[in-house]
Amino acid sequence: MKKLIMACGVAALMLGAVSCGNSSSSNSANKGFGDSLSVAMGDAQGSRLLSEYMTLPEDQKEKINKEDLLRGLKQVIMTDTTQQGYLTGISFGLQLVGQLFRYEEAGVPIDRAKLYEAYAKAFTADTINSEAMREAQTTFQMLAEQAQQKMMEFYQQKEAEAKAAKENSPEAKENIAAGEAYLKDQMAKDPSIKVTASGLGYKVISEGEGEAVGSNGSAKVKYTGKLIDGTEFDKNSDGVTMNPNRVVPGFGEGLSMMKNGAHYILYIPGNLAYGVDGNPQAGIAPNAMLVFEVETSDVTPAN
Repeated sequence: MKKLIMACGVAALMLGAVSCGNSSSSNSANKGFGDSLSVAMGDAQGSRLLSEYMTLPEDQKEKINKEDLLRGLKQVIMTDTTQQGYLTGISFGLQLVGQLFRYEEAGVPIDRAKLYEAYAKAFTADTINSEAMREAQTTFQMLAEQAQQKMMEFYQQKEAEAKAAKENSPEAKENIAAGEAYLKDQMAKDPSIKVTASGLGYKVISEGEGEAVGSNGSAKVKYTGKLIDGTEFDKNSDGVTMNPNRVVPGFGEGLSMMKNGAHYILYIPGNLAYGVDGNPQAGIAPNAMLVFEVETSDVTPAN
């Protein structure tokens, strides 16, 4: 969103540069074309901005009111395009304010009046003091690194809080309990189902022969993936080459145990599958247990 808004300012600056070089006769001759281009540009850019806007969380939509956004946009594009300095200042200001947003979001207060005062004083000086400029750059670099560290700590904390919220959500907890109950029920019905130290359940239908795939080997795999209610979310009947290190942990652990020609059923608990994030596109809820029927061939064992 911020990038797109800043791009609007840059676009206005470029349009201003172009318009200044055009003669009135050229403008008159191209008016019809220009009108068509204007409508097409507005329609395309407005639709693109809307598509990004619609993906924002509701709390961010409240902060970025459509009418306010359009008012700012109009102020830029309706500016006299002969005022190149003003348009350039807007462009630089939009780039700078993006940085301010990140600092302030991380809890680093920025006094914008002091920032502008220092900026204007430095820019309107009659001469350049190379030594003073180097000192200013050194000081800014040192403070910027400290601010960057604060920002990193802030985002790490936000990420940890978001993860904790997901882990403690009713849906995530319910799915963990449902997966455990399902595996317990399946084991009661079929004593041949075993569980590894990590919690992965597996049933050997056919052992296969030769060496196992191992942790960094590969095999051609045919599989069917289902949820515990029997809903199928993925399937490959032709076979695809897989490496245990490039799939979800539970599938990788199961695959690493399999030999050439093996046929297993894997019961993968949520923490060894897609975890608290789930996989919404595949219809996999947070911490959902997955059940895979897996067959291997063309095994290349680990080195």
